[in-house]
Amino acid sequence: MAMKSKMALYPGCSLEGSASGFWESLEGVLGALDVPCETLRDWSCCGATSAHALDKDLHLALNLRNLTLVQEQGYEEVMAPCAACYHRLASAAHELNGDAVLRDRINQAAGLQYGGEVVVRNVLDFLFNDVGVERIAKRVTAPLAGLKAACYYGCLNTRVPRMDCFDDREYPMSMDHIVGALGVEALDWSYKTDCCGASLFLTAESASSRLVSKILRDAEAQGADCIVVACPMCHNNLDTKQAEIRAEHGIGRAIPIVFVTQLMGLAYGLGERELKLAHSFVPFQFAGK
Repeated sequence: MAMKSKMALYPGCSLEGSASGFWESLEGVLGALDVPCETLRDWSCCGATSAHALDKDLHLALNLRNLTLVQEQGYEEVMAPCAACYHRLASAAHELNGDAVLRDRINQAAGLQYGGEVVVRNVLDFLFNDVGVERIAKRVTAPLAGLKAACYYGCLNTRVPRMDCFDDREYPMSMDHIVGALGVEALDWSYKTDCCGASLFLTAESASSRLVSKILRDAEAQGADCIVVACPMCHNNLDTKQAEIRAEHGIGRAIPIVFVTQLMGLAYGLGERELKLAHSFVPFQFAGK
């Protein structure tokens, strides 16, 4: 009998839509690594990006519902690959797990019975600390030797307020070690955790454009063949209007934006079509060097 996973996967809205390449490559990679993970049934939106700022109780209730589903479906942990979903679920769990009075109040308001024990995991934390670099490297069948990558963590993956972080907040290395296990050269660069503008892409495009231009310019200066991400919003901001941003800010060449799980899948022999590598505005292809 197959071992039941102790961890559920929470796809969130983006991974079942615009960031489907992240979701499908993650499923392919976990399958290749023989890691048992199952999708949380009947999940709902976590409220990213504005619910927590507009109505804190609503934000807590939205996430308490998902945490209750994790508990009811027999899991101990839930992984949220999207950095925004991780941020929302992890921050809500931190508050609800540590404050019985608050948890009882939100349980009563939502008509639920969350017990306060679910652990929320970041995809980089899980891959690096649970799966491990050695296991990741052993599965490689098509090393990506010669590829130079700038690992971009963004401003959310390592910065959940009041929580201990699985990596250094300002200069993390977990993703660098993961791609290094694939044969990739992870570059030393200055914009690992700088903000790309997040949802300012929709409301203050010029501000987001300036932030993205700095990231692209430094990656280009360091000789990056691609920028590796673990966040749908970061992927969207760095990819979708890159041509316009490069023209406006004088950035010389296009830089593909690729999810870390897509790189892993490529190194594991999964197909480019299967990984949706051509679905980005700046397609990524690797023929070896």
